[in-house]
Amino acid sequence: MDMPKKNTSNIPENKGGGLQKSYYEDTQNSSKIDIIDLENDFLKLNRKSVNPFPVDVFPKKLQEIIFEASDKYQFSLDYLGAGMLSAASTAIGISHKVEVKNGWKEKANLFTVIVGRPGDSKSHALNFCFKPLHIKENQFFLEYENQLLEYEKSLNDITENKNKLEKPILKKFLISDFTPEALILVHSNNKRSLCIYVDELKGWLSNFNRYNNSGEAETYLSFWTGTQVTTDRASGKSLRLEDPFIGVIGSTQIAVLKEFAKGGRSSNGFIDRLLFVYPETQKTLKWNINKIDNIHLENYYTIISNLIELDNNKDDKSVLIPIEKKAKLHLFDWQNNRPENYLFDYERSIDIKLQQYVIRFALILQLIHHVVDDKPKKQIELFAIKGGIQLFEYFYHNAIRVRHEITKKNYLDTLTELQKDILEDLPNTFSTREGINKACKIINGKPRISERQFKTYLNDQKLFKRLSRGKYEKRL
Repeated sequence: MDMPKKNTSNIPENKGGGLQKSYYEDTQNSSKIDIIDLENDFLKLNRKSVNPFPVDVFPKKLQEIIFEASDKYQFSLDYLGAGMLSAASTAIGISHKVEVKNGWKEKANLFTVIVGRPGDSKSHALNFCFKPLHIKENQFFLEYENQLLEYEKSLNDITENKNKLEKPILKKFLISDFTPEALILVHSNNKRSLCIYVDELKGWLSNFNRYNNSGEAETYLSFWTGTQVTTDRASGKSLRLEDPFIGVIGSTQIAVLKEFAKGGRSSNGFIDRLLFVYPETQKTLKWNINKIDNIHLENYYTIISNLIELDNNKDDKSVLIPIEKKAKLHLFDWQNNRPENYLFDYERSIDIKLQQYVIRFALILQLIHHVVDDKPKKQIELFAIKGGIQLFEYFYHNAIRVRHEITKKNYLDTLTELQKDILEDLPNTFSTREGINKACKIINGKPRISERQFKTYLNDQKLFKRLSRGKYEKRL
């Protein structure tokens, strides 16, 4: 299968700031049917997943890139949509923030977890989405090498005042292997943004508390909220980030999900701040020789590059964007009408933590539409808030599913063998009578259990969900 290789520049650089004309734009000036609308309609009608990634929150030109990459490389639309959302977040950094109200400013950083089976091309899909940032980092490295040569040359020149020479620093958008001290040092060299980008997030989790016992999960909670961070170095010099912007993205296998809840990360709210990308259906990838048209690759490079260049001369000062009045009313009305009672405590925690992401999503969507469709960026508009809510619903559904996955085995282990046997015999959905027939079947001339015992068993809300009167669904 012809896939983009890691750390190779398969996306050609578009020198200009504008996007190239594509097939989609041809349909706008003719009698042709809009192919992007057809793609979205087809997905809504034919996708087996009850929770598809809402690709239509993006501008149509970016949707076209996503559909093309999914078609040619067979990458999951969920992986591509979430990956591009994270790449855009990294490109924006602290250049822009949402001013929700006086004293409440929201950044665009995301903590994203790509979930799948071995062989689902999680890493390849992420590499495609972050390729423009890899290209930018290659440019940074070439500049750094040239500056370093000049610096070393100046050191050898005895006529220069060596005390006034400043050693060049390497700017980075992405970091994968680091100590907590190195993370802050690298971020201090590029205050705009830094994204922890790793193939397997299990390794990232394993490093928690590896270097100290201060509780690294709490440090990442600070990174998530964007509050100032200080670290004391062994050399005696302290580093301080007044306005950090740190995102996280990487992949994990389904069997590893339980690691995310260990070490208190389930109770301190850490896991509920993670955006899980967990497609319900995945195709088995087939090798092919298909390639994406260069127009799509160049346009994607241009979109991310233009986000990087937004207000890039502000000396790391953020542009504050208020929420338009109608959009704010819509957002507050949505939040004020969220459920107040939940079956499980973790449902409430997930809901509350992910609500804040709606504002972050809206900022990213507003700026993407700005660089693609020339939408204004003076305010966060209603379309961006509605798109943020769509993304909330997608990630909330996945978070609940992950929680079920994490607690499934541990809770099943507490059941008796008889309880497990009955649970296995029951279909996914069943009526009370159907359940009684299965659970109370005759074995050796006697009912396995009584009807009363079965009805008591049905009251276990971790195992069964009551759909309607006399109708139930298995949760595990």
